[in-house]
Amino acid sequence: MKAREFAERRREFAARFGSGDEPRLYFAPGRVNLIGEHTDYNGGLVLPLAIERGTYVLMRRREAPPTRLYSAVTSLEAEFDPREPGAARRGDWADYAIGVFSILARERGAPPPCEALYFGDLPLEAGLSSSASLEVATAVAASSLGIALSPEEAARVAWRAENEFVGMECGIMDQYAVALGREGHLLLLDCGTLAYRHVPFDLPGASLVVSHTGLRRSLLASEYNLRRRECEQALSLIAGVVGERENLGAVSPEEFEAAKDVLPEVPRMRAEHVVYENARVREACAALAAGDPEELGLLLNRSHASLRDLFQVSCPELDALQEISLRQPGVWGCRMTGAGFGGCVIVLLEEEALAAYLDTVPELYRRATGREPSFLAVSPSAGARPL
Repeated sequence: MKAREFAERRREFAARFGSGDEPRLYFAPGRVNLIGEHTDYNGGLVLPLAIERGTYVLMRRREAPPTRLYSAVTSLEAEFDPREPGAARRGDWADYAIGVFSILARERGAPPPCEALYFGDLPLEAGLSSSASLEVATAVAASSLGIALSPEEAARVAWRAENEFVGMECGIMDQYAVALGREGHLLLLDCGTLAYRHVPFDLPGASLVVSHTGLRRSLLASEYNLRRRECEQALSLIAGVVGERENLGAVSPEEFEAAKDVLPEVPRMRAEHVVYENARVREACAALAAGDPEELGLLLNRSHASLRDLFQVSCPELDALQEISLRQPGVWGCRMTGAGFGGCVIVLLEEEALAAYLDTVPELYRRATGREPSFLAVSPSAGARPL
């Protein structure tokens, strides 16, 4: 965003909340996951990157309750008293922010009341983690209220807000990617131990494009939580053969092969995806270290096939966009990214093929699905921070 837009938002803040101390500005990016899908809540490996777009928040302390929040994206306002325990869910955007305040109140004592204006350029319900972006932005902005959090602490508070307050049983990948992103790097995160390292994205001549199907989805309205139950069932049955494992991310391919015959079809399919997707994340890191975009592209394609056929979280629009993308010159690989049921694919392609891809694919996809796609070239960017 440009300085002029920030100045306009500050004027909007003053018009809505009145005169007072100058609010401080914070930013949290969105994220896209290169590979490692539905492994996060199974304690496995993921390889996401923070992107340039995200959520901005202007925040300042307020003398007395209530806390007032306003979203310029949804044009909705929320009010609540941070001193009162047990704030009720509203069923809209504000739950992600109120949830953060609720978790902070439990851990640090009730935050002072505040005024906050949220805005940004991150599409909603597009698989780019707009919810985690808003949560982490709120957690980082709490420093303006005297609550300083490390990036890891901000990520964990945001994750608890989504799980315990919003009720979305997500893994912690999104919040860690948003809080800990680094320019030019991917984040290799072990979601079981929370150990992480930054992996350079050093593929000269390669580009990444996030291509949106035009089909929005709400995870709470999807079968996302059902997949968690199916994975838990699979783990319980596998443990009966190979011994106790903390999560599916700790099950090796060899252990899965030894136990798979005792699993009913659906839990077997879910576990097979998680176990081998975990292996693909390791292989993707090796491909990046070797500077091999062709191998990385093959891994993206295998990931999509597994998500489509074994985990069953794709949809006709995602499959169409993936197949059309793979037919284009210079494309090394493509897969759905995010939880599925709509949203985006991520495309790895030659930089010099990017213009032709953007010229050709939209019309081919419209003809195939009747939906209007959108496209965003992305590169690994920095994580949440004050501005």
